[in-house]
Amino acid sequence: MAYRARAFGVAIGVALGLAFSLSVHPSIAKPEAAASRPGPIIIVYRDDVSNVRQLKGVAHYGGLLGRDPSVSFTVVNESGEQVCSGTFTTEARRSGKFSLSCFKGYFSGNGNYERKAGDRGNSFIARGQTARGLPLMLVVGRPSGIADGQFLSP
Repeated sequence: MAYRARAFGVAIGVALGLAFSLSVHPSIAKPEAAASRPGPIIIVYRDDVSNVRQLKGVAHYGGLLGRDPSVSFTVVNESGEQVCSGTFTTEARRSGKFSLSCFKGYFSGNGNYERKAGDRGNSFIARGQTARGLPLMLVVGRPSGIADGQFLSP
């Protein structure tokens, strides 16, 4: 009988100890999905009106470029307006595809990207075509070989 009472007392003590230790520790918040830091982007394209246009802005990413298989992004222009949205989809270690839609669907395009040796994971050049078949280029981050203020042509 004494053995049962002792075992019961130990079981009650363990249960109370677990309840106490669980109740005094605050719950740990789950981290939000990691994303690449916002960074510069230049969208260079040809249109029917002018020869070449450059749209400079800041890209905000929904995942980690180079690590996540698909990363959505938005582009905010120098005036602070969201002007584009798109997706980068990884196909190989250093390459993949992109799609882009700007100005509420007025302008769109898609193509391929490839990170060169020396480029950081969030810096590369993507090339493709607009929906009208005209050349399109995205300069993401600060890839090697591109100088600040340089005028680019797709």
